[in-house]
Amino acid sequence: MAVSKQNIEKQVNKPIKANSIKTNRSEVNTGASNDMQLFIESSTPLKAKGKLRLIYLNEQFEGSFIATPTLIKLKTIQPFKGMVAAVGLETDSVSPFLQSNGGLSKAGQQQMHFLVFDIFHLYNLFRLKPQALLALYQEALSILKTKGETVEFGKIDPNSDLGNTLATWLHSQVKKKFKHQYCSPKGLLYSFQNLLKLFPEDFNL
Repeated sequence: MAVSKQNIEKQVNKPIKANSIKTNRSEVNTGASNDMQLFIESSTPLKAKGKLRLIYLNEQFEGSFIATPTLIKLKTIQPFKGMVAAVGLETDSVSPFLQSNGGLSKAGQQQMHFLVFDIFHLYNLFRLKPQALLALYQEALSILKTKGETVEFGKIDPNSDLGNTLATWLHSQVKKKFKHQYCSPKGLLYSFQNLLKLFPEDFNL
């Protein structure tokens, strides 16, 4: 998978243009412009923080991210909040997400695009099919209850054993029903619950 060449400099608020890349996830039509800007606000060889900006559906999209050599986490800021996407480095990979100067590597840039796809896909489901998302979450809770688990609507810790079970089930069902595989099951669960909390009116709660 090719990524356009660029120099990632370790410089506060240095805008970096990450051009569109070819991926195997071509089934995702993001509606985004070809240009994505990454603003590295602080960085070391072990951790980088910054902002991401691009145009999506004629709106300015902005997110914040944290990257390490083995993890990238992206969180939305505007125009919609409450969604998180994350990806970890595969155990057999030899291409870390950060360069030695604290900038994103080519592998890191590529994964950032995948995370943006995740965010936009979930946003479109939330915008167009909120009741379908709610029904899926409620179905998951019902299954857990029939197994004797004590669950509280919208308040399951994604890092707990129960949260891991719920996240894995949601991840598989979203792939099956909506034809998209998210990078992080835990990020998907976190986003589900945060959307329920922040936008209850959209779910008729």
